[in-house]
Amino acid sequence: MRGRRIILFLSLFLSFGISPCWSGIIIGGTRVIFKGESADTTLSVLNKDAAIPYLLQTWIEPFTGQGKDKPPFTVIPPVSRLEPKQERVLRIIKTKGELPSDRESVFWLNVKNIPPSPDKEGSKLEIAIKTRIKLFWRPAGINEKPETASQKVKWQRQGKMLVVTNPTPIHINVIDVAVDGKPLELAMIKPFDTLQIALPADAVGKTLTWHCISDYGAISDAIRQPL
Repeated sequence: MRGRRIILFLSLFLSFGISPCWSGIIIGGTRVIFKGESADTTLSVLNKDAAIPYLLQTWIEPFTGQGKDKPPFTVIPPVSRLEPKQERVLRIIKTKGELPSDRESVFWLNVKNIPPSPDKEGSKLEIAIKTRIKLFWRPAGINEKPETASQKVKWQRQGKMLVVTNPTPIHINVIDVAVDGKPLELAMIKPFDTLQIALPADAVGKTLTWHCISDYGAISDAIRQPL
């Protein structure tokens, strides 16, 4: 009987300050900031395994809820073999296509690593890991940073809703948003956007705490403010 080959695909959705690492592959960042004044940007990928090579596939796709148009970026190389202990630098290039010049745009950068086929017959589970990290396109002339932009975010309690406004041209990535210790579901505030978040029934306090995430994936100290 021929051996059976089973491949399991897993996706990791990463946005926090921990280096993406699974199996033998380490990705050199939790996000990529592509500045509009640059011709390209890069991301390193390391195979830390001492014996196993991996097939590496990379591509960029639209961010959730932002349409199905092909993003105006390409990754070089799109497919490659990563030998044991080898590091490769992925090059991301802007291609033809218009993007807003007054605000950031965000996309998903996908990195999939596939292990080799088994050499012998028999059932074997192979895990192909797909890691997704955010790619931010920051147009030339926008010098705002998350550390300063986070201070401009406006939070207002309106009845049973929390209204959040980002008046800046960049995305504000947040974590651990809570009202008097009651957690709220919020991960990112888009440029020039206003969100309404339902407050938990027991969130009767008037103190908001949250953290922002820097361009390098670092988490800020807790930001506390009254509502």
